[in-house]
Amino acid sequence: MINALIGNIVTLTDDKVIIRCGHIEYVVIISSQTASQISNLASKHEVRIITNLQVREDSMTLFGFLSEKERDVFLQLQTVNGIAAKGALKILSGISLNNLITNLDEGNVKALSKIPGIGAKTAQRLILTLRGKLILDEDNFGAFKKAEQNSPYNDLVNALSEMGYDRSNCERIINKIVSENNESLLKISEKEQEQYLFRLAMRELN
Repeated sequence: MINALIGNIVTLTDDKVIIRCGHIEYVVIISSQTASQISNLASKHEVRIITNLQVREDSMTLFGFLSEKERDVFLQLQTVNGIAAKGALKILSGISLNNLITNLDEGNVKALSKIPGIGAKTAQRLILTLRGKLILDEDNFGAFKKAEQNSPYNDLVNALSEMGYDRSNCERIINKIVSENNESLLKISEKEQEQYLFRLAMRELN
């Protein structure tokens, strides 16, 4: 895995950067916000680009970020049903990390729907899948940290584990059910969601 590239910026556009590391130049796909940050750097030499390499049958694509936290959010976004790498990058181009995390935490569908290419249903899916997974770090302004427990349905997972079921297996099953039933979950209240997930989880566990 390529964790990061350190080199000199050769070319910079709104959606990609070419960076020379030794005698090799790499094309790295970036968000427009990352492009703006690179553009504002005092020096374009010895720049560290955090990367994520995605391999497909017909391509190898390097995605790049100036911070670990942006890469973490990029990867988290792709856990949402219907959002792939390019869609995640488009979201990161349309909103700052702090605003994204704040709107997820507040369940602000209206604000998330204003991101180019994101409609109300996709905004709801973002909230349903990611709310509670990333939280702002009040001790470090402008940063965020991963929630101590990764599931937004911690109460449900706790209840199942207290019944004697393996916690990690419960989290896996809940995440699987959420991914497969996004559309149904969007139509019901939070309390009804937990009841619905509990019934389906019990079928999977027994």
